[in-house]
Amino acid sequence: MDQIPENVPMNQSDLINHITHLHEYLFLDKVQLLKAKAHDLVYFYLTRHQSDPKEFPIHKQLFDEIINFHKETGYMFEQLQDQKDWIHETTNQHFKMSYKLIPGTPYVSLKWDSVMKVPIINACALIYQTELFDQWVPFCNKSISIKQCNMGHKVAFMNLSPPIISNREAYIRGFGVDRLDQSKQFMICCKSIQNDKEYLDQYKIVIPQSKAVQVDVNFFTLQVTLIPDGFQMKCVANFDPKMSYIPQNFLNFCIKKIGNFIYERFVKLSLDIRGTKWELQIKAPENQRFYQHISKRVQQ
Repeated sequence: MDQIPENVPMNQSDLINHITHLHEYLFLDKVQLLKAKAHDLVYFYLTRHQSDPKEFPIHKQLFDEIINFHKETGYMFEQLQDQKDWIHETTNQHFKMSYKLIPGTPYVSLKWDSVMKVPIINACALIYQTELFDQWVPFCNKSISIKQCNMGHKVAFMNLSPPIISNREAYIRGFGVDRLDQSKQFMICCKSIQNDKEYLDQYKIVIPQSKAVQVDVNFFTLQVTLIPDGFQMKCVANFDPKMSYIPQNFLNFCIKKIGNFIYERFVKLSLDIRGTKWELQIKAPENQRFYQHISKRVQQ
């Protein structure tokens, strides 16, 4: 960085606390009040380290994670803008779904674009409470929140029991990115981690042996843009469902049916969560900091 960010502490401990705070509260990108973002402050800190290594020691795990998350966010944002070779399967006034196959690979890409007139906190609860995925995600019979790495960064497990074929399971790491000050948006970025030994070791996550087939999620990203009385939600996923033996026309049929079901189920549940497990989780003491922070941010 060529310029010193505004309102940034100059001593080592306060600067690290500042970077950690931004990372914890999802501010990878620039926020209006702080005039800086976690990613930029890492590089600012590294310039201080070069001139005074003893006073400004490297915090490798924190810095690597912020830098990697920033790269992933940029890559996933590009995927959201991709318009090439999509096959449109479902379109109505509020919901569009498309898919494409990646030539020479087993990967499938799916895209959803929808407008939802539902309370944003209710929608956040359906996504954030990963242990309740078995209450609404198709074929999901078990879901667990394995690790809460920080407020906006967690690891979840899902076991899926689709008809006819054997069970599938996935270990997914997800983190949020607050972009509300620039574009009234926030993002959620996810991918599978069962083959990421460095990440598993870092967070001391042990994946037990299983007879279920591991689904490879190359990436899944969700972008929420606030609009009057609701929000626009765009999602793009790229994954290997391990179904190469399934006829293409049948796979297309399943994609269309499941996409419609997810959209309709999500909207129905988000409209009113009174008396549900999601309402209990929103009110739970351990979740107050997250939901109060999100409520404050979307109202600003």
